[in-house]
Amino acid sequence: MPPFKRTFANFSSECAMVATAGAGSAVASKDNSRLASAASGAISGVVISASLQPLDVLRTRLQADATTGKPQSLAGTMRSIFAGDGSGPALQNLWRGTPATMMRVGGGAAVHFYILQYLRSLDDESVPVRNKQLKNALFGAISRAAAVISLCPITTVKTRMEVSGAAAAAYAYRNVPHALATVCRTEGVLALWRGVGPALASNVPFSAIHYSLYSTLQQELGQRFRVDQQGGVSRTSVNFASGAIASVLATCLTQPFDVWRTRAMLQLAAGSKPALAAGTSLLAGVGPRLAKRTLQTAVLWTCYEELAPRITKLLDSR
Repeated sequence: MPPFKRTFANFSSECAMVATAGAGSAVASKDNSRLASAASGAISGVVISASLQPLDVLRTRLQADATTGKPQSLAGTMRSIFAGDGSGPALQNLWRGTPATMMRVGGGAAVHFYILQYLRSLDDESVPVRNKQLKNALFGAISRAAAVISLCPITTVKTRMEVSGAAAAAYAYRNVPHALATVCRTEGVLALWRGVGPALASNVPFSAIHYSLYSTLQQELGQRFRVDQQGGVSRTSVNFASGAIASVLATCLTQPFDVWRTRAMLQLAAGSKPALAAGTSLLAGVGPRLAKRTLQTAVLWTCYEELAPRITKLLDSR
């Protein structure tokens, strides 16, 4: 082979090797980005859910009392929770079901953010929806639906472990494994997913509304307040404000479905199904849920936005 032909052949071969290596590096980077998203969501979810557990317990108790036809005021419910059953410190009652909540929120956030990052990485040709807000709503709904379905068994036992008072007698579980085993033994495995319909009706619209509005606000507020520019505000502040505003709207719009979810999951135990009270308000527990959802979602997304790039960079450097 003439020298110039050998040179050209070697050059072509090297170009092909570089292109292959580049493609492999890009794929690895995408995989790292998804893993970083899952890890960031899980870490943030575990820490935040444990901190805000009292609000979740209060919300569940208010909704449970309304379900059994014995609604109480917020102050009355607080007194009842503190009174407890005498089995432990009164303050401990506000953290009932915390391990299950940490598993559900941490695991759910990991699934949610992993799938969300995967959907965001798709090129436009793979997604038929062109409107950006609608696309974000679709991505939020799909990723949340996957998280709800996969974590529904944990959500079921979490709801039962949080409840106190008269309705708690049927759900005396020692821990999460005991709760899962008891439900499977007494009601069958499918009972763990019996509340999946209401859970999807509560969470999927929430995430669709939240992610679409969050993404829009993040961009608009970032431009309006000159994020990370001289004299502007920090990106962390914009992320928190966007998450809080989006969460308030999404929480208010999906409140009735959340009450339906709690009712369904508390009615699963055979032979001890509380009858639904006629005229029970679908706004039961809206105050604690609004406070918890707003704080949890805003802080979760803020921590996610801060952690994900750092973990991705760490994984890429390995």
